[in-house]
Amino acid sequence: MGARGYYTYTQISAHNHETIHNDLLQLENTFRAFIRHSNNEVFRLANNPAVSNFLNADQNSPNSMPRLVNLDSVAYYSPDGHVLAITEGANSAPGTIPKNLKDHVSSAPISFIDCDTSCYQRAYIPIKDSLEQTYVVNLNRSAEYLIKGFAEISGAEIAIISMADSQKLSTAPTLLLASHSDKTQDILRKLAANIDFTDYINKGFFDESSSHSARVFPLNTNLDDHLYALILLDHAKVYERDFQSVKDIFLTSLITLAIILGLITLILRPSLKRLSELTKVLPLLPHGRFNEARQSLKKLDSTPRWNDEIDVLVTTLGKMIDSLDSMDQIVNDHKNELAQKIEALTEAKIFNETLLDSSPLAILIHDVNGNISNINKLGRQLTGLKEQSPPSANINTWIRDGHQNKSLSISLRPLLNREGNKTQGETTFYTADGRKLDFLWTHSSLQVGGELKILSLGIDVTERREATESLRWLGQHDRVTGLLNRSSFTEDANNYISKNQTRSLIELLMLDIDDFATFNDRHGFDAGDKLLNDFAAHLYTSLPPDTLISRTGSGEFCALIHHDKASKASTKDLCLDHLTRFTFRFGDEEEEVCLSGVVDSYHDGLSGIDELISNTTSTMLRVKNKLRGHLFYASDDDAETSRSSRHQKYQMKEQLVSALNENRLVLFYQPILNLSSNRISHCECLVRMLDDEGQFIAPAKFLGIASESGLLPKLDYSVIEKAMRQQSLWEESGITTGLSINVTAPTLEQADFKQRIEELIHLTGANPHRLIFEIVETDAISNLAVTHDLLHHFKSIGAKIAFDDFGIGFTSFEYVRELPVDYIKIDQSFIRFIHEREQDRVLVKSMVEMSHSLGKKVIVEGVENRAALDIVRDIGVEYIQGYYICRPMPISALDLSLHLRK
Repeated sequence: MGARGYYTYTQISAHNHETIHNDLLQLENTFRAFIRHSNNEVFRLANNPAVSNFLNADQNSPNSMPRLVNLDSVAYYSPDGHVLAITEGANSAPGTIPKNLKDHVSSAPISFIDCDTSCYQRAYIPIKDSLEQTYVVNLNRSAEYLIKGFAEISGAEIAIISMADSQKLSTAPTLLLASHSDKTQDILRKLAANIDFTDYINKGFFDESSSHSARVFPLNTNLDDHLYALILLDHAKVYERDFQSVKDIFLTSLITLAIILGLITLILRPSLKRLSELTKVLPLLPHGRFNEARQSLKKLDSTPRWNDEIDVLVTTLGKMIDSLDSMDQIVNDHKNELAQKIEALTEAKIFNETLLDSSPLAILIHDVNGNISNINKLGRQLTGLKEQSPPSANINTWIRDGHQNKSLSISLRPLLNREGNKTQGETTFYTADGRKLDFLWTHSSLQVGGELKILSLGIDVTERREATESLRWLGQHDRVTGLLNRSSFTEDANNYISKNQTRSLIELLMLDIDDFATFNDRHGFDAGDKLLNDFAAHLYTSLPPDTLISRTGSGEFCALIHHDKASKASTKDLCLDHLTRFTFRFGDEEEEVCLSGVVDSYHDGLSGIDELISNTTSTMLRVKNKLRGHLFYASDDDAETSRSSRHQKYQMKEQLVSALNENRLVLFYQPILNLSSNRISHCECLVRMLDDEGQFIAPAKFLGIASESGLLPKLDYSVIEKAMRQQSLWEESGITTGLSINVTAPTLEQADFKQRIEELIHLTGANPHRLIFEIVETDAISNLAVTHDLLHHFKSIGAKIAFDDFGIGFTSFEYVRELPVDYIKIDQSFIRFIHEREQDRVLVKSMVEMSHSLGKKVIVEGVENRAALDIVRDIGVEYIQGYYICRPMPISALDLSLHLRK
């Protein structure tokens, strides 16, 4: 209703405004018509003979002066505007012809309002007298007649105003003449406070505050002046009538509304009362008072016959209460879970921070440009940084590779191609205190706050590298003399032979200290080591500078001497017989030591340096028996002896093939003791061959031939099958002792090796979890890719892996880390004299510690006495093997209940 009343009011107001606008426009037209009528009247007066003949009459005669009603003055002008005569007794001064009308006046009459002093209606009419002379008559009448006449006719207020172009809002126009001057002046001031009159020329406007409407229009359309007519209408009664109408409408609406509300209240009171009670339930819900809300709802139930909207609300609210109650329970459960998770995350955060700061790794997170966003405690110690998140620290300041021109960050940019990329390598860490450390780094990309960054984990391998370099040197050299060891010597010698055999005479000098074992027994091992060291120095100075020199045995030395074939020189020219006598000084004592020597030359019929050493060793045995203490030069007879030796090898090969075909290979078992449980954990399988007479042949006599003849894979598969069958028998008997099986490099390189192993396990019924495959360290590293794949396959079927003869080749522990090895088996050459040699103890301890740091268990071979046992136990070795525990024996003699006596 209110809207309808407002609409009616706006319609009435709009209609009234339109009516007022039309009235103002009509009044303007009326005033202009009134002016035209007045002009026409003045123009008719100009045709009066008294006016037109005034200039020809006797102007001094009283009857000659024109007497015209409502005219204030008459003036006569020549066509060019000069005053010719003015009527006497005029009430006003005549006007002057406006410059812009002079030309027009001479041809047609004109009339306009002029307010220079007072407002006059001035008319200029061209006429001719009786003499046919042309002149202009100026008739002047007060404009007050126009204003008052119009006001009396129209009933509207009208005024003549002057408005300059510069007059703006709040400046009232100049009132020149009005139908009611005082009243009109007051209205003008009020209107000027709200509008700018210059904006409403030829327009109507309304001022509701004063209930007036007005219209402003130019007074003289034929003159460029500032005179305007202003028509004012008082609409107070109209607005009063409109207001009364609106008031009646609203009063009627209010009465109607009151009646309707009364009826609604009467009809809806019960429902409203229930609704009021219902609203009291809602404040209970935010506080979780659901049971109390349900009780309140029960009081609002109505009879089923009269269900209404309130009943629907009650039902809906009841369901909402149940849902909110259920949601509240879920929220509480989630809140408890969240609290537990927050507590767990807090603990995890503390744990992670403690773990990171306790880690032996340097851990850094940095962006593509190397700017560090996080660094752990060790990293801060090395870099000298004080904060975990340093504001302006760059990883390239401390970590850089001196061999590369580009920075670490540039080399790591490919990691940011996608999350999860990794790379590893060794890079130098330049610490804040000036140290230069070798670090092994693992760099990987990860998401941090929606941005790919690089996580760098580094471990200090400086000491390990130094130890590795030391071990590598020791692996290539004899620890006592510093000369090349046997394996390094054979490798270097073969390389030299392959490159220089055609242009050089290559000879092998072998020297062996006579009765060296007796010397050690008489003087002790320290004296023996000094003898070896002193003679090595003597040998080094006695031979040509480019000679390869090695200690190849206990008291045995080998040297590869070469001469240019074109020179026809040989070792005989060096006169080396003096090397068979050496004066040894030990403290105050002095003793002459004798050596036996053999010089043999290399020729095309030999397969390599190993065969030459083998032939020379055979010759040395004969020299020891016949020419001890002399230097012997091998002759053709000795070559014949070598051929005989090769014939023996051929016979051994035939015997080995026969043994393989006739199943004459027998396994011996040597127990390996677990020091923590003092029980046998597993046994190593060692092969023996039965000859035609039923005698055992040691593996040293046929394994080398098997290798040269390509029979090792067949030999290995035979041993593996026998070992698996024995393990299957133990499994059926409830024996949990494992078996360790040696696998050689040629067998590992077989294309179908994995398939053959799986077939043998299936054929024999062996339990792979009880099997340990022993692989010689150097064999594993020679083909790392194949070994890596095979070892992972062993692990996948449940078997374990042992590195055999570890330390002989002194492989870098980096390879051990990369391969899934369970046991490191330290070679017996490091254990046999460990109770006598401090160097051996230090070396073995280093290997054990590094093995443990990589998560590998250690087995030592060659434990032959209690002293060695106690030392390796103190070092931390887990398993031992050797004659002190048990010698290798057939299955029939094996006692699995062996243990150490206290």
